[in-house]
Amino acid sequence: MASQGQEAFAEAISAGLGGAFSSSALYPIEIVKNRLQASQKKEGKKDEDGKDVEAESMTSVAKDLYREAGMGGFYKGFQYSAMQSATEKAIYFYGYTYIVRSWKQFFGELSTGSSVLCGCLAEWVHLPVSLPIDAVTVRIQTGKGGANPIKILRDVIKESGVSGLYSGWAAYVVLCLKPAITYALFDALKKLILRKKTAKGATGAAANTLTALEAFIIGAVARAVATIAVFPYTRAKIIVKSTKTEAGQTPLTVGGTVARMIKTEGFFSLYKGCAPEVGRGVLSAALMLSAKEKIAAAVRVAFLKNKISQSLK
Repeated sequence: MASQGQEAFAEAISAGLGGAFSSSALYPIEIVKNRLQASQKKEGKKDEDGKDVEAESMTSVAKDLYREAGMGGFYKGFQYSAMQSATEKAIYFYGYTYIVRSWKQFFGELSTGSSVLCGCLAEWVHLPVSLPIDAVTVRIQTGKGGANPIKILRDVIKESGVSGLYSGWAAYVVLCLKPAITYALFDALKKLILRKKTAKGATGAAANTLTALEAFIIGAVARAVATIAVFPYTRAKIIVKSTKTEAGQTPLTVGGTVARMIKTEGFFSLYKGCAPEVGRGVLSAALMLSAKEKIAAAVRVAFLKNKISQSLK
């Protein structure tokens, strides 16, 4: 049996590798999605020549990106996105393991509500490290900072100081609710399905556990609902992070960006790029979790073999 420290390490390393894998596999969707969300073009507007400006779509953004940089453009900066995802997931799961352990020591077993709270707290643990990486990655993806991460860091600090690396952090007051909503809805749907199974006469393990397909489906539904619920703040965060601040200009804020989008582009502009965000999020979660489970199992076996080897010496 692995110690608590080893268990936390296994969770962290497997989540980090799983996050890097899913991020790299879905990166072309990620870069097109972020460019679409950062765009503030609106159908009905006029360009400098007086021609109508068409609203952008995933297809039009992808075509523009291909014309600009060819196939290589779809992988521009993927290594930084993989690093950001690996760092975020590793710290999140490591922190979550210890937060849950502390909760159980002081308050006993977790309820659905306390599990959600622990998830929200763990989400804040990784932000001091992951936000600066995210700030660099977003500028690379949106084509507003070149491809040199050191230069981007210097530019951001020159424009807004060190606080510029943490622009958009206020969005996480809402965005940390994404895992909370996901877990709460998943638990509610799980209980509903298990009650129906019991009513139909299921007993034993069949009445108390979900099949892999059932878990995947309700997990996808829960993730989709959570993503849609907080999406306006996701898009506002992307815009804030991708916008350069000129000398003497007041930096954008998440709340101000949301208000401005509603005023200038209409309420539904808040959901521009929502569909690909939902699709990528569901696929990313599926890939990350399946990879994480396989890696975690291998790490635990390695710990067990090492423990047996040490005991035989």
